[in-house]
Amino acid sequence: MNACQPPLSIATLICMRAGSPLDLALKAIRSTAASLTHRDIILLRVDGGLPTDLELFQQAAAPVPLRLLGSQHHQGLAACLNELIEEVLSDERWQLIARMDADDESLPGRMKMQRMFLAEHPQIDILGTACIEVNEHGQHLQTKRMPLNHEAIIRRLPRSNPLNHPSVMVRRRVFASGLRYRTDASRTEDYHLWIDAASKGFKFANLSEPLLNFRRDGRFFNRRGGLRQAIADSNVRLRAIRVLGRTNPVELFWVFAAFTMRLLPGRLQKLAYSCLR
Repeated sequence: MNACQPPLSIATLICMRAGSPLDLALKAIRSTAASLTHRDIILLRVDGGLPTDLELFQQAAAPVPLRLLGSQHHQGLAACLNELIEEVLSDERWQLIARMDADDESLPGRMKMQRMFLAEHPQIDILGTACIEVNEHGQHLQTKRMPLNHEAIIRRLPRSNPLNHPSVMVRRRVFASGLRYRTDASRTEDYHLWIDAASKGFKFANLSEPLLNFRRDGRFFNRRGGLRQAIADSNVRLRAIRVLGRTNPVELFWVFAAFTMRLLPGRLQKLAYSCLR
């Protein structure tokens, strides 16, 4: 990055459900703000309520400005993110859009490292990182690494989601092109977005460093199991195969394997997940 050029400004999008643990949300904001600057902004969307804790959120974000948005009606993650994206696109200052979950923790230097990478690699549009999965007590479970370069990410796309969604940073131009999260695809909205972005020629990368603690509580696999989720996962993989022109027996086998895994009891899903990482 040219030393004379100001750093690209970041708008960080955080969505939380009304009634979610306040301590976790404050930790997420505090850890994220630690590697941001006063030229950046945190946009917090509370889904299904209008909180009265604005001062606590602003204190956690300081010196980074925080803007709080809320709604009395539950809309879901995709709709909330799309609303925040419209907010970002209304202001030309924000050139990078980062994601963060309200119950995760950004690790030291996360935003700084992603900002620097994107400044040095102008061809990359969507940048994720590795993450450390922790349980509800903050204890290490495993490190979740992803393919690093664009070609490897595209090869992985029909088989599994190749980015850790809460870790991504996206250039403004991706959403300025008209792309948005699908509101009819619960828990696969990000996966569909990567397929749409790949189809438009946007470039991906992942950093090898784990820059996020991803919270995985005891009900993580139960929430992601069952017939409905198995069908949703199969549909998004089949769509990736179709869009990328990768129809072959190997890719179809992976669709079948993922469908079967989602039907397993939670403890068996957990075992299979650990073996496949």
